[in-house]
Amino acid sequence: MTYPILETERLLLRQLTLHDTKDLFEYFSLDEVMEYYDLETFKTLEDAENVIQLFNKEFEEGKGFRWAIELKSEKKVIGTCGYHNWHKEHFKAEIGYELNPKFWKKSYMKEAILPILIFGLETMKLHRVEAFIDPANISSEKLLLSLGFSEEGTMRDFFFEKGKFVDAKIFGLLNI
Repeated sequence: MTYPILETERLLLRQLTLHDTKDLFEYFSLDEVMEYYDLETFKTLEDAENVIQLFNKEFEEGKGFRWAIELKSEKKVIGTCGYHNWHKEHFKAEIGYELNPKFWKKSYMKEAILPILIFGLETMKLHRVEAFIDPANISSEKLLLSLGFSEEGTMRDFFFEKGKFVDAKIFGLLNI
């Protein structure tokens, strides 16, 4: 399968390449971005290369898609978003995303996720899209609610991240 390219007014959503390493490192190396992420803050460009290769491997293995969010006006990758934990037999996948803080509070993530949701529901034939977030991540919660997700509860000590157990709020969107 060819990697799907999606486009919005301001954004080009495309496959990540190693040419995007510096753009990803720019924000994956910031503690404020990694606070709610299940990876340690990046220390080297190799960390960014490894995550690009991981995202592309998931696509090659049919486990998901992770699009680069490229700002058309600057030809710069400002974040990523996409699906992982794709369970085709259950018609569901988990959505994930992150954004360079320089571009927070400008509706870029909502603009990026809308075509990805359409792709997931129509092309991937998803019935359910899930999102797991840290209960303290209010911005992510507001984003999900604005996209039509419903809060379904909090799972206590659901993930073990960065040496400790953390709760996860689960949100779901059904294709009904």
